[in-house]
Amino acid sequence: MPKEPTTGRAQPTRADGPPGSGLRPAQRARYDRIIASAKELATEGGYDAVQMRAVAERSGVALGTVYRYFPSKNHLLVVATLQMFEQFAEQFDVEHTPGSSPRERVMWVLHGALAQLEREPRLYDALVRASMFADSSSAAELDRLGKVITGMYARAAGIETITEELENAVRIITDVWMSSLVSWAAGRQTAEQMIAHMDTAVGLVFSRLERLQKAS
Repeated sequence: MPKEPTTGRAQPTRADGPPGSGLRPAQRARYDRIIASAKELATEGGYDAVQMRAVAERSGVALGTVYRYFPSKNHLLVVATLQMFEQFAEQFDVEHTPGSSPRERVMWVLHGALAQLEREPRLYDALVRASMFADSSSAAELDRLGKVITGMYARAAGIETITEELENAVRIITDVWMSSLVSWAAGRQTAEQMIAHMDTAVGLVFSRLERLQKAS
């Protein structure tokens, strides 16, 4: 299938605010319909089913308007991923996260994420592939996504004051998780292998954090 031409100028997502911040109400409604339609198509048919023309038809928005907001389908799906994680982070209930240690609480969060992957594998496969294939136009969104996930893990671990050293340590968990997702999407890792891999990584990170805290 030939690549769809880019129409108009892309509407950038503000790196310092949620996706679509600053849009007027009517614009935001179209913006959200576009994202919702892309997620529906991905849920139904995976990454290949998300074509910009199909998104435009499903959302009832002109194709040129879709491209003004999102320069490519990868950018669109990356924004959808960021939006989903920001919404999840807002609803994340630290007080009711089970576990007697930071490691157990972080692993509980990861098990919850794995359960979501297994419920909607086509959707999450599409989101992961978009992150893999995204170009520089999605750099700000991917950076923000990493910070959102890192912050969520830090909160689950009970880390209230995040120093640069602590942030770097917790970010390792995010990096390993994203790497594991890529392996899962490529069929190189099963869900069970992902969790085993993450358990090792989380254990190593928190062992280091404990040593840092004792030394301080």
